[in-house]
Amino acid sequence: MRSWLISLICSLVLACDTAAQQVDDVAPVAGDAAAVERPRDASALFAKLAEVKSLEARFVEEKHLALLAVPLTSRGRLHYQAPGYLARVVEEPEPATLLITPKTLRVTDRNGTETIDLRTSNTLRLFVTSLVRVFSGDEKALAESYAMRFEAPPGDATWTLTLTPRAAPLTEMIRALELSGTGVTVTTIVVREPSGDRSVMTIRDVDPQRVYTADEQRALFGITVSR
Repeated sequence: MRSWLISLICSLVLACDTAAQQVDDVAPVAGDAAAVERPRDASALFAKLAEVKSLEARFVEEKHLALLAVPLTSRGRLHYQAPGYLARVVEEPEPATLLITPKTLRVTDRNGTETIDLRTSNTLRLFVTSLVRVFSGDEKALAESYAMRFEAPPGDATWTLTLTPRAAPLTEMIRALELSGTGVTVTTIVVREPSGDRSVMTIRDVDPQRVYTADEQRALFGITVSR
């Protein structure tokens, strides 16, 4: 369950894909008239993350395990609805859903449904809260739990943001998050675990202006909307 949770939350940082042409704090890449602009630094990137209120995207994730010669691959869709509703819907190889709400974590697969009350699990709540700050753009609060390193090669539109947890219990759950992108778009997320295992998620077909109907909000997030 833990790797699913990490992947779900981290995937929502793809929200910075929105309104790229409206970014003010970006740096043009020299040497190319059609150069793609990118965030000047981590602060500019986080500023874009804070703008998105809902989105949908497709993902392909490869889970690399030390005991397996071939990575485990899953495909599906990601859904986000502010404030704090996140759903990771796996379509292949078999259906499964992980949902985070402001109060609970729920996993549904072929074995049934498991629901955890985040208010009664201090460690899990800390983990969820700290990672939710990534896509909510709360750089100041995030810096309290993670060391951040933003790297952008000169003359290149690509960049990498690495988040390394500072102390337990986060250090016991994750070794590092590596977010890579081009311009102001996150394209790849690598999650490294203390065991040496890692997952690599590729994001595509992002719809950062997705509007969910009342029926969709109820089905995906368990939100009841008054009509």
